[in-house]
Amino acid sequence: MNRATITFAALLINLFLGASSSFAGPAGTAIRETAEVILKKFGKGAAGQTVEELTEATTKVVVRHGDDALPLLRKSGHAGFAALEEAGDKAPDIIKLYARKGDEAIWVISQPKKLAIFIKHGDSAADALLKHPGIADTLIGKYGDDAVGALNGVSRQSAQRLSMIADDGVLTATSRSSELLPIIQRYGDAAMDFIWKNKGALSVASALTLFLANPEAYISGAKSLVVDPIAGPIARSVNWTLLIIIVAGVVFAPFIVRSIKKATVEARSSTSKKTDGTT
Repeated sequence: MNRATITFAALLINLFLGASSSFAGPAGTAIRETAEVILKKFGKGAAGQTVEELTEATTKVVVRHGDDALPLLRKSGHAGFAALEEAGDKAPDIIKLYARKGDEAIWVISQPKKLAIFIKHGDSAADALLKHPGIADTLIGKYGDDAVGALNGVSRQSAQRLSMIADDGVLTATSRSSELLPIIQRYGDAAMDFIWKNKGALSVASALTLFLANPEAYISGAKSLVVDPIAGPIARSVNWTLLIIIVAGVVFAPFIVRSIKKATVEARSSTSKKTDGTT
């Protein structure tokens, strides 16, 4: 073994001993206690980890992210380890989210769909998820950062209305319909109230273009939104039930007529036979 090899081996040993000693004393105790808390609150997890294995896993997290990760792990348990691993380079953002939101953050990071939204869209998305549970997930998944901004700028009622018009196709009615979201972000509940009351008209490209050009004037009431006299009523209200009945009538009319004729002929034939038999 040459001198260079011996020197390199000695360096590795020193690094190992240094890392081990750095977690002796209070730091090592905190890590061990965290592992014990996780085991007590959450059990061994899917991997069946022992307290020693949890201590090792916790140590690795602290090496990577510092002891600020310990409060998160104590509250989230195995889900916390998984979230930090899933987040990769953005793992520090999860730790900061917990520091900022406390136990509320656990609700976000412990659910894969919400965690994915947070990793992709950041703190503002977490705020929207917490502010509008049951609504934000779908809207952010479909409309991204624009939905995040809109949701953070409105009340619960407005968020519910936004979800409803999205389901009704208002945000996809034209190639520019999704531009309503930044307007909601900027003007908040007032914008959502106007859009809700004029959702039919705003499904028409011509009216939408007018509104997008100067939304503040319409939201404030300085201008009224006027749509094409033909397209407007159609966009606002279509009696689909009546339309379906009419279409069905047209499609099945020949069949109905033939059935009536056939029944009439059979009835006459039956009557004729009875008459002949009587005679």
